Amino acid sequence: MISRETARQLRVGAPGQPASGNHERPARRWPWRAWLLAAGLCLLPAAVLAQGTVAAWGLGIDGQTTLPANSNDVVAIGAGHLHSLVVHADGTVSAFGSNSFGQCDVPPGLSGVTAVAGGLFHSVALRSDGTVVAWGGNADLQAQVPAGLAGVTAIAAGGLHTLALRSDGTVVGWGSDLFGQSTVPAGLAGVTAIAAGRFHSLALKGDGTVVAWGDNINGQLDVPSDLANVVAIAAGNLVSMALRADGTVASWGDFDSPRPTPAGLTNVVAIAGGVSHSLALRADGTLVAWGFDSDGQASIPAGLIGVTAIAACGFHNLALRDALSPEQAIRELRAEVAQLPGVVIRRALRARLSLALVGLGVQNTRVACLAMKSFRQLARAQRGRQLTLAQADYLIAQGGDIRALMGCR
Repeated sequence: MISRETARQLRVGAPGQPASGNHERPARRWPWRAWLLAAGLCLLPAAVLAQGTVAAWGLGIDGQTTLPANSNDVVAIGAGHLHSLVVHADGTVSAFGSNSFGQCDVPPGLSGVTAVAGGLFHSVALRSDGTVVAWGGNADLQAQVPAGLAGVTAIAAGGLHTLALRSDGTVVGWGSDLFGQSTVPAGLAGVTAIAAGRFHSLALKGDGTVVAWGDNINGQLDVPSDLANVVAIAAGNLVSMALRADGTVASWGDFDSPRPTPAGLTNVVAIAGGVSHSLALRADGTLVAWGFDSDGQASIPAGLIGVTAIAACGFHNLALRDALSPEQAIRELRAEVAQLPGVVIRRALRARLSLALVGLGVQNTRVACLAMKSFRQLARAQRGRQLTLAQADYLIAQGGDIRALMGCR
């Protein structure tokens, strides 16, 4: 098991690792999307356009917000500290981001997956037959699934521990137990949902009450005495969250970051927590985020709507949303092109996107496909000239995704 000094470093931020409680990254001065596209310092983090059904944003230094090419058929999402996981419609899994402990090395042949979860250095998958598969960092046996574990209906991954909810309402925990986070309270039963923070665990019971155990250094186990009618739970680094049946959210624990729940937040249907920020999905498919925004993790990408599921961990987020229509994708890309600094190239690219919309409007897919082909050709021709390499590559990729949406040859 890990030493207390190792645990202390993980809580406050080990050398070379982002601090989890006292984060000191300088805040960005411009909206994150405009800054990336205008400066061209890196590819725009992922999939708010025609990548299909997933959006990713926030810290992307390890590639955790850069979706793989085959991400237009995603049915479930999960986020680890510096990596991301998606489940495809065929039950297979893709993992991307930091792979320092093999957390992105999906076991060969893994299929039939219905849910995924990511921890600090490990990944977990739930299969349709109720069995669990885990891989990645295993120094604390967090990726060593207990022999014979079956009948699992939900999974959660903490910093260095893992939880599984069984169909009989009982919970199994394994991995690091330095703070008692994987030792399930005796007699705990009737559980309907689970969540795992860095060093603490949560369980939601069928009667709408919440049970918490593990590290309580910041009060993350101090469930409010009047908390009732809870329908969902989530755990951030040092924060616990509960969604009530009336669509409101309760939070407790470290309020330095991600800070208390925003006043007036209602109509929430799902919640998630990262190291120093929190995320809420509202019934209308829009998102609300709050907390530390060092890497844009608490800033919602413009135009992100139709969201059906969320995941947060570390300093980034994932959102699963309804598939975009070609028209929606083009309009969103055109709005982003408007942020380019060069007037001439900006107008030329937008003209081609407008022509593609006209083609779709009169049901002439051939015209739309040719317009998007011309868009990509222009971006490629101006790569390293009027466009930076990153800007051009991003536009070329998005144009290709839109052509795929339209069924262009």
